[in-house]
Amino acid sequence: MSLAELRPAVAPDNIPTADELIIRARALAPRLRERAVKAERDRSIPQQSVDEYLGSGLIHTLQPKRWGGYEHDHEVAFDIAIELGKSTCGSSAWCLNYLADHACILAHFPEEAQHDVWSRDTAACIATSAAPTGKVAVAPGGYRLDGRWSWCSGLRHSQWIMIGGLVFREGEDHPDMRLFVVPVAQVKQEDTWYCAGLTASGSNTSVLDNVFVPEHRSASFATLRDACSPGSKLNTNPIYRTPFIAVHTYALLGPALGLARGGYADFVQWTRQRYLTYTQLAIAQHVPVQIRIAEIAAQVDAAELLARRALAIARKDYTGMSLETRTLLRRDFTYAMHSLRAAMDALVKISGSSGLMDGNSVQRCWRDVHAISSHVVMNWDVPAENFGRTEFGLGLNPAYPMF
Repeated sequence: MSLAELRPAVAPDNIPTADELIIRARALAPRLRERAVKAERDRSIPQQSVDEYLGSGLIHTLQPKRWGGYEHDHEVAFDIAIELGKSTCGSSAWCLNYLADHACILAHFPEEAQHDVWSRDTAACIATSAAPTGKVAVAPGGYRLDGRWSWCSGLRHSQWIMIGGLVFREGEDHPDMRLFVVPVAQVKQEDTWYCAGLTASGSNTSVLDNVFVPEHRSASFATLRDACSPGSKLNTNPIYRTPFIAVHTYALLGPALGLARGGYADFVQWTRQRYLTYTQLAIAQHVPVQIRIAEIAAQVDAAELLARRALAIARKDYTGMSLETRTLLRRDFTYAMHSLRAAMDALVKISGSSGLMDGNSVQRCWRDVHAISSHVVMNWDVPAENFGRTEFGLGLNPAYPMF
């Protein structure tokens, strides 16, 4: 198939501005909030929420213009994720935000893969399970995937899934970590997601039975990491030509920051009406609570400032980013997450027993922030170690080739 035959859709005539998209996300948040408790009890995001998200056009934020997308900057997607997180429904913010981010990932794949997905539906939903837990075998014209892949956030609402796998080739010292784009119709879904955090994300397990994936629907993760992916040669916007992990960590941080802001705002409003049980003194007048809330607010603000500085640094040098800058960005994004988790721990601590009730958004935000912070990409120790090694001239730890 020639590139002429693969010519994609024309860019939209009226691309919404960043402010317009943020306003749309802000308008969607109250509806996500209304459904938050039911979503957790059902262990699934309502289809209505997904439909409203798609109808808002937010899924196109980072998608190439030639496929009907908007090609906005990563910080626009970050701002949208924060607004979704403020809904206090972390599962919805997590999954919906990643639908836009996964479109950006698909833009790194060969042209034929983009055509396979977007020629059918430019708003196709794509789930992921990047952890290479199943088996991959090289086959004529592509690969065969067999086994189980967990952590498939958004699987229930997606038509495609990106699956990670290790490819072992004779003569190579290390396996090639690759991503594979697979139709969800070829995947068996196992209902395994029973989790304390992101309860409604439906991050179930995908089971593949000797599924063939053509070569063009695969990309080496190293090419994304090092900003030389096949798709970056076609999609020339700098957002597709930047080291992937160094920058895209924002996609995990955005929902968590929104949750922290939403949970904090709800706590403040709630606590203005609270009284100590045995004395009936207003809790808002309790000095230790005032001091704690000041510390929590400062932690959340500091996390956002650190993240925005990281995004600004990245934007200055998307296509020529040094290893030192990549290491700094990873340090800053993960430390911001570290701070948000500490802030939410402090917030739930001063919420008392009432803060742990199902209907209280504080505990839901606390659980969801912890779940996000547990993601391997947010493991503080790895980027902290690599930053320290870089400072001392020791180079990165080769045990972490993906980061």
